[in-house]
Amino acid sequence: MRRSSYFTSLLCLMLLLIMQFGLVLKAQTTQTSVNINDSTPSVNLITYSHWLVADNKVQLSDVQELKTWRDTFSPQPLNKNQSLWGRVTLSTDSNHQPFFISIDNPRIDALDIYVLDERDRIINSYRLGTTRPHDNRPFEHRLFVVPVDIPYAQPRNIYIKIRDEGPLVFAFDVKSESALIQKEQRNSTIFSLFSGALTMMVLYFLVTYTLLRSPVRFWFSVASTAYLLLFLNSQGVVSHVTGFNQYIDNLSTILCALLLFSLAKITFTIFRPLPTYYRYFLYAMGWLSAASAFVLNSYQQILLVSGASISSIVVIAVLAIFYRYKGHTISNRVFALGLTLISLTTVAHIGLYLNWVAFPEQLSLTLSTLIIIGIVLIAVAIAAHEKVNAFRHYNEQQTSIRALQQFVDMFEEAPEGRFISSLDGQLLRANLAMAKIFGYEDVAQMKAHLPTMSTLYAEPNERELLLGELHKNQSTLSRELRGKTRQNQDLWLSVSAQLSKNGDTGEKLICGSVVDISARKSDHQSIEYMASHDTLTGFYQRQAFEKHLHEAILFAKQQQEELTLLHVNIDQFKAINDTHGHKAGDAVLRQFSQLMKKIVSDDGIIGRLGGDEFGILLVGNNAQNSFMLANKLLNAVQAHEFTWEERPLTLGVSIGQVPWNDTISSSEQLLSMADSACYMAKKHGRNRLHTYSSTDKQIAKYESQLSWLPRIQHALSHNGFELHCQTYMPMTSIAKGHHYEILLRLVDEHDQRILPSEFLPAAERYNLSAKIDRWVIDTYFAWLAQNPQHKADLMRCNINLSGHSLGEQDLKLFILSAFEKYQVPHNKICFEITESMAILKLDETIEFIDTFKALGCTFALDDFGSGFSSYNYLKNLPVDQVKIDGEFVKNILIDPVDMAMVTSIKDIASAMKIQTVAEYVESKEIMVELGKIGVDFVQGFGVNKPISLSTMTDQNSVFNSEAGP
Repeated sequence: MRRSSYFTSLLCLMLLLIMQFGLVLKAQTTQTSVNINDSTPSVNLITYSHWLVADNKVQLSDVQELKTWRDTFSPQPLNKNQSLWGRVTLSTDSNHQPFFISIDNPRIDALDIYVLDERDRIINSYRLGTTRPHDNRPFEHRLFVVPVDIPYAQPRNIYIKIRDEGPLVFAFDVKSESALIQKEQRNSTIFSLFSGALTMMVLYFLVTYTLLRSPVRFWFSVASTAYLLLFLNSQGVVSHVTGFNQYIDNLSTILCALLLFSLAKITFTIFRPLPTYYRYFLYAMGWLSAASAFVLNSYQQILLVSGASISSIVVIAVLAIFYRYKGHTISNRVFALGLTLISLTTVAHIGLYLNWVAFPEQLSLTLSTLIIIGIVLIAVAIAAHEKVNAFRHYNEQQTSIRALQQFVDMFEEAPEGRFISSLDGQLLRANLAMAKIFGYEDVAQMKAHLPTMSTLYAEPNERELLLGELHKNQSTLSRELRGKTRQNQDLWLSVSAQLSKNGDTGEKLICGSVVDISARKSDHQSIEYMASHDTLTGFYQRQAFEKHLHEAILFAKQQQEELTLLHVNIDQFKAINDTHGHKAGDAVLRQFSQLMKKIVSDDGIIGRLGGDEFGILLVGNNAQNSFMLANKLLNAVQAHEFTWEERPLTLGVSIGQVPWNDTISSSEQLLSMADSACYMAKKHGRNRLHTYSSTDKQIAKYESQLSWLPRIQHALSHNGFELHCQTYMPMTSIAKGHHYEILLRLVDEHDQRILPSEFLPAAERYNLSAKIDRWVIDTYFAWLAQNPQHKADLMRCNINLSGHSLGEQDLKLFILSAFEKYQVPHNKICFEITESMAILKLDETIEFIDTFKALGCTFALDDFGSGFSSYNYLKNLPVDQVKIDGEFVKNILIDPVDMAMVTSIKDIASAMKIQTVAEYVESKEIMVELGKIGVDFVQGFGVNKPISLSTMTDQNSVFNSEAGP
């Protein structure tokens, strides 16, 4: 009995414990009831709700039976096959008060809301979300708002089901109708203010961009538009208006990308200059964010855009520190302040959102307000930046205007003529100097009376040639041409011009300057004439005549034109000089030249080839009549009475005639053939004409005698030359060391020494003079290296250089190398250059002299006084010695004119601190007289005869003054 009582008591206790545990479980699963009334018109249901995560296939009835409800939930994104469920119980003690449930996240993909009565019977259900039709919403609202009917003392169980790719960040509220209306009114006001302010800013900057064409204004309007749309899209306004609910996340991402790209553009304008890699980085952040909208899900888009935004903000902050635009302090600071507000606000948005915090409405509006303030500050910075730019641009314009005015003043007041014309010749602008050059009183008169620029040219085709050069090279510099004044007078002009474009019309213009060089041209032509013409006869000198002959041969080859050369030689002219003196010879030459000029007239070109030799070049029809002209000249000479001091002189001429043909390739060949023909005329009795024939055996024999070319080449290749030297004696000081001139001899097959006068003309004709100069320098320098004692005792050695070699760059390099190779001191060598060749190649001569004088070499001007303007060129040639032409020296004892010439040359040279050397000193008497004049050195047979250089070796140091030539 006791045992049964005991078991009964234990059973009752267990039943009580089970009942108590069931009550506890029932108490744990009982839904929390939220009471809403007039005192609490709005309640946040997040904290009052229970939550669980279940499979998408789980239905409401299944969820109600589940026992895994929790007070909180994890806001991390769900898996694709999961949903978040929430439940809460609502009750009210108010009567006839409508209530509404609000889910304040317009981005939720799928949202199911169930309203159940106290017996868990479904009263209403709603299927909402961005992936579902917009018509499912019971109200036209930007958020998810549904009505819920809560009768007095009749609670309602609310279940919500959420499916979304992104984080579960949302607000879950219940509001009374009045509270909902009040909130919407407040939000509408705030949205209107924000939208209106941003819209006005966008329109203002967009309109001013169209007026000012300022790129930064355009990009700021784009950025403001992007933020405005982003703000409205985050509040669900854009999707509510457009109905594109499913693209709300993608649109936000694209707007963020556009905002980043625009902000980068603005940054590049405010902070300049920026390294290129910064540009690429910020652009990449924008494009990367835009691309994520099409390839990533919502949550991944949020993460990528957040990272891109933070990275861009950090980079822009670095740029703000290190690359601020100098001179824009205010705009830089305001921009930095605005950027700071936007950056902090953006970081706060991103930080709260990524920490799964659904920030309150007031905080959201506050952050948005700060962003708008930041945008306004950036707008102010842009305005300040452009104001500074405008001020700087104004200053630059003023500077440009002043510079332009200076240019105009320079144009108008320039001493040379300045002009601007069109391509068709219309004068658009000119200065006073231009008008004066062409004989006009002023520019207005010139423009009024000048029909076209072509009338300013003496030859109309000159302007066409000038235009052709301008079209080819775009410019021309110092082009010399002949012009014509208003009074129809010729003048020489130097024209420089270039093509340019009219900035307004794009029309091509000619801008140039004109200088009147008539006086200079006249002097230059006079000098050129004197340089190219013989002073006694007025005919072309040999070099100038050869140039005309060369050009005529080239033209004859191209045009198949006829050409004939006449070689005229005065018979027995040397006898006149020997019998009556050189003055008589000069008088005869003048008379003969006048007669020849009268006979030839303009039919041909006459040149003086030598002392008594002349050439006549005939082309075209005149070449066909060469035989008649030659005979006319023969008859005229025979008929003319030549006189000297009223004494008659008999004169005759021999003429060689050579018609040109295709086998004749050079002027040298043609001259040689004409010389041969003239020689045959002399040989056949003089005073006659002989025509060259290649079949004439006598001519062939004569030409073979003149064939120096192979002999010179053989001598060069087999050391067939020999060096001699002739000392020159100091007259004003005691002789110390060796002073001599190197002379060249050609050793023929009979061991005879041939003077240079025999073979050098042929060498120069066949361009072998430079090779001979090389042989002389290399041989002599090698000899000095082999005789070091002689080199040490050497004071100065004069070496002749051919004038034809001075322009050869290779010879210059060879000489420089020879100095280094044989270690010859530069100051012991003096190079001699003949005056006639120095004048013909003045530029090359001066360049050559300057090169070696800088190293220590000295230079002598040989045969000084033989040229037509010796003193004039002496001023321009930086020589150390002048060697007075022996023609003046040898007769100073009997000819007072020669004495005066030598004295004059010495005085001029002394004034210029140039030493003088007298050549052809053939007697002691002449030497004494030269000493009285003050000549520095004398040279000639009266001083010492030339000897072989081999006699002056270190082993044989005695100078043999009696050695033969």
